[in-house]
Amino acid sequence: MRTRLLVLVALIAVGCSPAAARTVELQLQPLNDSGVTGNVTMTAVGENRTLVQIQVDPAGNPSMPAHVHPGSCDDLVPQPKYPLENVVDGVSVTEVPASLDELLSGGQALNIHHSNEDMRTYTACVDLR
Repeated sequence: MRTRLLVLVALIAVGCSPAAARTVELQLQPLNDSGVTGNVTMTAVGENRTLVQIQVDPAGNPSMPAHVHPGSCDDLVPQPKYPLENVVDGVSVTEVPASLDELLSGGQALNIHHSNEDMRTYTACVDLR
């Protein structure tokens, strides 16, 4: 009886464990001879939430604003759709109120700016697809 109970508890625990989170990794492309390179990792953390992690070689930029913008890297809409935490010392982590599928549906790009003082100069970008 005890063995059956332990097997039942183990089966319930396995059945209740969360499914593996879906993750996508994208490569950032440097812009404007910035030398900024790195990647973006997006992980579904809920039905309508995505963890966006940016890791870059900061190329001398200690704090760079980052956003998800409508458009593409070649034709970016200046007004951001989702603000992200600044990339500080090469790292940014933000939970975005959008599903991973919504972020990857096309028509959006993740963009990194040179600094808070120089938002017009883009240092890196990746089209979200």
